[in-house]
Amino acid sequence: MVKTTELKELVKTVSHDVVVGKMTALGLPIRAASAAEVAQSIEECPDEHVAVEEQDKEFYVIHLNNAPKFKWLLVGSESPIFLELRQRHARWATENPSWKGWIAF
Repeated sequence: MVKTTELKELVKTVSHDVVVGKMTALGLPIRAASAAEVAQSIEECPDEHVAVEEQDKEFYVIHLNNAPKFKWLLVGSESPIFLELRQRHARWATENPSWKGWIAF
């Protein structure tokens, strides 16, 4: 899990028109998402924390909303926030070596 406030601050470090990932919602196609759009989606997220999944060490899936309004942000290595996510993940994994499952940072 990551705090929505921390995720929003991370996204705000990127120019508002820069693509930070690909967004999709239940039943909708995957499309590019700018920092401004992602920040707005984070703002609309009702939770204090959002789940983050690492996928094959190649990208992260950030769960911005849960049922019934599923919305995901896919962050790949081309994203300007990818390296920061990777660093946070590595730090968290070092601090929690026995964790099996969702990452939390």
